[in-house]
Amino acid sequence: MIDELRIENFRGFASLKLRDLKRVNLVVGQNNSGKTSLLEAIFLLCDTSRLDELPSLLRASQGSPGLRYFRWLLRDGAEGGRGLLSAKAGTAEWALSLGPPEAIDEAIAELNPTHSREVRRGTTFSLRGDLSPKGRCRIISVHDRDPKALVTLVGKANRKADGEETLQRLLAKVDPRIRKVRVDPGEDGNQVIVDIGLSELVPVSQAGQGVYRLVSILADIIGEKADVMLIDEVENGLHDSIHEQIWAGLGEAAEKLNVQIFATTHSEECLQAAHNAFLGRKEYDLSVIQLFRVESGEPGRVLDRIHGNRLPR
Repeated sequence: MIDELRIENFRGFASLKLRDLKRVNLVVGQNNSGKTSLLEAIFLLCDTSRLDELPSLLRASQGSPGLRYFRWLLRDGAEGGRGLLSAKAGTAEWALSLGPPEAIDEAIAELNPTHSREVRRGTTFSLRGDLSPKGRCRIISVHDRDPKALVTLVGKANRKADGEETLQRLLAKVDPRIRKVRVDPGEDGNQVIVDIGLSELVPVSQAGQGVYRLVSILADIIGEKADVMLIDEVENGLHDSIHEQIWAGLGEAAEKLNVQIFATTHSEECLQAAHNAFLGRKEYDLSVIQLFRVESGEPGRVLDRIHGNRLPR
């Protein structure tokens, strides 16, 4: 589990240090404060072998990735022409240096000489450092999963030992109408169907956007057995009346399946619901990463809990 993060000259961050991260971490802040950028940094630190996937995972992808995406990972006007990402998980520490090939920090090679090599993307971007995978990382963006992808996720979840029961129990905790989740091999192709108390099971798309997203999130956590789960705008499509139940389910899933969650939100209701849900758990294993849109000074901090109904300013 990642305990600490350090980010320098990456996207909008000049320098960001985050310590005392927990099992579940909720990232909050104004628009353009760096919430999505933080998820991208964590993804890179988990597994650089999937670098080619990054341009389209959390942002709209267009044009040449080298020109339209990778060249903008390094902060504009970065001092020394390079950036740094590093993480600590228990006693393990690793780091990546990023930037144009000619500006890569050779000190990173000395830190992990046996794993040091470069990954180049045209003439605009390269990575150097310990590039060995550190854990299985999954991303859930604001966009709904393709129905075929959802079928695969639910199928994987149901094939896990106790996976089907875990999925149905967590879903029922959030929405008591949901009794079963199945993959139906129908005449028109495989479909995910759910029992919500009607005369027959219905396609999950007909149960509402909130149910669709919820099934997608929980099936991914259960079926993929990731070490780190990144969820962008976790409240998207989910009514604020069920946020607390959602966080109760996510907290239980994270603990049971030993996965660390980093989720972003724009919603104060979602933040308060997460706080309330973890107050009801045996361990308050939630931290809040508060990011600020600033030109100078600390752009973020970690809070071990909030007090009252609002974050301190």
